[in-house]
Order: sequence, then structure tokens, then C-alpha cells
Amino acid sequence: MHDYYFKHLDKEKKAKIKEKYKKEYAGSDFQKRITRLLVYSIIAIVFGLGLIIYSIIRPEELVGNLLIAIPLFIAAIIFLIGRYYAKLMILNKIALKEKN
Repeated sequence: MHDYYFKHLDKEKKAKIKEKYKKEYAGSDFQKRITRLLVYSIIAIVFGLGLIIYSIIRPEELVGNLLIAIPLFIAAIIFLIGRYYAKLMILNKIALKEKN
């Protein structure tokens, strides 16, 4: 894992950089993609939980539903982590610009 400059800043500087991020990227294509990743991951988690609950109710279909639910959860977690790091890279870029 990389060591990001943004992570080492104090709260006031982080808030200032986040505010600048909101101004620069509001309504941008990047922000739409980040939001889309969040929506996809929430839908995948809800659908996976629904499959697990259905499997508990109907145990004869347990293996098939778990074979679908587990990769779905893994994909949702990867989407959330990717979303976090993509946003962190942009925040770090803004912080480094402000530093210089």
C-alpha cells in the first residue's frame, strides 16, 4: 500500500482539500463513476444478503445460492475499496498541488 501525503495532513487541511475536491469535481464524469460504484456495491450487498436469507428459509438451495452470494459480496467489497482508493488518489493529487 502506498503512503499518501493526504493521509498525513491535519483535519483543517483535509477539510480544505475535500472542499476544493467538491468544487472541482461536482458533476464531473469521475464523480458520476464513483457514485455508480457505490450504488453497484450497495445493490450487490443487498442482493447477496437476500440470497443468504432465502437460503436460510429454503435450505435445499443453500449451496447454489452461496455460490452466487459469496462472489457477489467479494465483488461489492472490491468495488468499495476501489472507490475509496480512486477518490484518495484524487485527494492526494490536489493536496500535492497545494503543497507546491
